[in-house]
Amino acid sequence: MLKDRGSRRVPLSHIKVSHHLSAPVLRVFLARSSFLRDVQCMSEEAIKVYLLQHPPVVYENKRGKEGTPLVCIANLFPLYLAQRCLSGSEKIRVTLVEAPLSKNTETLALSLALSAETCHALSPKDLSHYIVSLWEHLASSDPQALINLSKKFNSKSSLCEALSINRRDV
Repeated sequence: MLKDRGSRRVPLSHIKVSHHLSAPVLRVFLARSSFLRDVQCMSEEAIKVYLLQHPPVVYENKRGKEGTPLVCIANLFPLYLAQRCLSGSEKIRVTLVEAPLSKNTETLALSLALSAETCHALSPKDLSHYIVSLWEHLASSDPQALINLSKKFNSKSSLCEALSINRRDV
């Protein structure tokens, strides 16, 4: 499924978001809430620390004509913050993975996001709409990917039960 290729530090300007992610899925990823109402008020140092903990997951764009050699498929929120708060020449750490087939990119991105968010220590109730949106998009594109993450993700009811979310609230 996902082959790790290590990590490296690269200029922020060398990273772009995958064009294989649909607009609805990108909206879900960027609608992720944070505790701080205005995350952009964080210091540059705080953003860098956050990026160390949550590096963008990228693959090498070997056929890219635009000159952007890395394509981001996971941890888009940290990448978005970095692009808003840091200069393009700033080097950040990224996690490299093997490039997925273009038809599998969105499924892989959704699987990575759902597995990360459900394992975080944040209260699922605080992120319930976001988590259920991730689940719904993945269920519509690749239901088997949900079962590959957890047998408890096979239905919306069992997902909500596993995360102690009232399904009527989402």
